[in-house]
Amino acid sequence: MDHERILGVFAHPDDADVGSGGALAKFVAEGAEVSLVVATAGDAGGFKEEGQDKIAAVRIEEQRAAAARLGISDVTFLGHLDGELQVTSNLVRDIVAQIRIHRPTLVITMSPEHNWTNLAASHPDHRAVGEAAIQAVYPAARNPFAFRELKASGLEPWMVEEVWLQGHHNPNHFVELSAANVEQKVEAVQCHVSQFEDMAFMTQYVWELARGCAVSGGLGRDRYAEEFLRYSARE
Repeated sequence: MDHERILGVFAHPDDADVGSGGALAKFVAEGAEVSLVVATAGDAGGFKEEGQDKIAAVRIEEQRAAAARLGISDVTFLGHLDGELQVTSNLVRDIVAQIRIHRPTLVITMSPEHNWTNLAASHPDHRAVGEAAIQAVYPAARNPFAFRELKASGLEPWMVEEVWLQGHHNPNHFVELSAANVEQKVEAVQCHVSQFEDMAFMTQYVWELARGCAVSGGLGRDRYAEEFLRYSARE
């Protein structure tokens, strides 16, 4: 196992499950300690006006249930507003704090770049949290003089070894999944009832995406995978 502690940093409830659910389930099965950080509670989500005042609470519970399907119990919500994420010092500091708390060797997050073939991946909140996470990894989380109040509170600097970006237009790393990993991913996605009106379509989408990534990664047909842009954060 390459990484014993892994931190996922995402914009909304459901982002982890749709983009990285299979890999996260695989890491847990292999014995890794996996934690999730979600920048918003998804308070601008849903499709109906009725119950909109409670959607944040609904989506928090959906995310916790989805994470449990993947074997993850540690989920932190940062409380930023859905649809209004910006790369601010506050967001970067909040992510730095989580990195120093969890001390991961691998951070999985969202691509900060437009992906012109994937509209959902290019959501402004996705790109903002991806950029903020990258800035948090380097240089802020390892720098003892960045956000001095964090070190003063006992959160010592920490160096992340690798970053994986989901939704990137030019992936260079493919994680092979078992059918059981994909099934766990499907179960996690199915927890997000408030977001996916056609769950049969989403179920089919997850399986087809996993097969397509395997083909793109040269693993062959009738195999499953997820794809990422992987880079070293130690250099």
